[in-house]
Amino acid sequence: MSETVSGENRFERLEEAKNIALGWRIVGQMSPQTLEEAIQMLRDSSNFAAKVCDLLSEELAANTRR
Repeated sequence: MSETVSGENRFERLEEAKNIALGWRIVGQMSPQTLEEAIQMLRDSSNFAAKVCDLLSEELAANTRR
């Protein structure tokens, strides 16, 4: 049972990382109209990158334990 739960968590982590990366890619194609929009886009990009990094780090750590 724990193997199934572990597999589900792994799938969820990778799926979330993929979805964030795809959304980030789409948003990155839009040009900001103002300085404030540019600043917000940079902040959002930083947050997205940190989340993807966390998810992939968790996945790497889980693979190391296996």
